[in-house]
Amino acid sequence: MIQAILFDYDGTLSDRRRAAYNMYRHCLGKMMPDLDPDGVEFEGIVQHLMVADQNGMVPKSYVWQQLKDNYIPDLDVERWADYWFSNFNNFQCASPGAVEILPQLRKHFKTGILSNGAYESQLAKIRSLKMDELVDEVVISGQYGIAKPDPRIFEIAAEKLGVSCEETVFCGDMFFTDVTGAYAAGMKPVWFDPQETVSITGIPRVKSFRELYDFLMTGGDDQ
Repeated sequence: MIQAILFDYDGTLSDRRRAAYNMYRHCLGKMMPDLDPDGVEFEGIVQHLMVADQNGMVPKSYVWQQLKDNYIPDLDVERWADYWFSNFNNFQCASPGAVEILPQLRKHFKTGILSNGAYESQLAKIRSLKMDELVDEVVISGQYGIAKPDPRIFEIAAEKLGVSCEETVFCGDMFFTDVTGAYAAGMKPVWFDPQETVSITGIPRVKSFRELYDFLMTGGDDQ
């Protein structure tokens, strides 16, 4: 029987795509102040950066190197990589429904966040939306030197909540880190997939937090 629900942060509780888009626009505006921010050229560069970003799965130095190679030859790549990590917390956006549904779920289950990343920068992002106040525990991989999909980080998170992995649902948007890791740890994975990714997997998936709530309240533990 389900006793707890763990959530990924980036792309699940947070709308990372929108946050990254806004951050890239902000940075490019500082880098290229003479370029019209409402123009096609500006937007084209931003969209190039969004593709290079790969949903945050590559180092920021890689993304900025693409900008340097294609648009700004004298760009200080490392400086802007540092700038990203110091300021991205100011651009966070909650996924629609997350802030409203988390307190409702907390009435029925223990709740927590399990996020990959450096401890200080991830915690700053989570706190910027006050998500830490809406759950019982926050576990960040940088604290332990173990990252999703390693089953051990899921086990640590379950232990922090005082439950077993078998009693825990894990909801995340990245299949190869969130779903496969939770599955390997013995948790019940739910794929948060608003984009409706093409897949033949039988893993339960939801497109919204309201759908997740309804799924859990109507016997999702039997899946």
